Amino acid sequence: MHATVVVLVVDAGGRREAADEVIPVGVGRAVRFVRRSDVRYAEAHGDYARLYTGAGSHLVRVSLAALEEAWRDAGFVRIHRSHLVALAHVEEMVVESGRCTLRLGDARLTVSRRNAGALRDRLVRGALPGTRIP
Repeated sequence: MHATVVVLVVDAGGRREAADEVIPVGVGRAVRFVRRSDVRYAEAHGDYARLYTGAGSHLVRVSLAALEEAWRDAGFVRIHRSHLVALAHVEEMVVESGRCTLRLGDARLTVSRRNAGALRDRLVRGALPGTRIP
């Protein structure tokens, strides 16, 4: 069961953009609605994905590839074949002994070597203008 609700907002220039998506997830006999902006990262589980929020995790019937495509413009980026992260939730990036790790709350996620350079550039570009990493 996967359905999405997208709210559209019109900005001052008349452009339409998705404000926040709501993902219905089954919790026992209930359906809980998780906002995309609350999702810190997603982890691949075959044809499913586990969405991690500050309040817990939820398994949804959608592939990580489909989430990557749908959420790319909302600031989500693939860091590894099994992880998609929300850049807004990245608190720290550590490069040590050639390995790159991200911290999102209590989670520590390894970035693949292939994605590390592009991710670092994207995180720096999203920082305050004039900010430089030594």
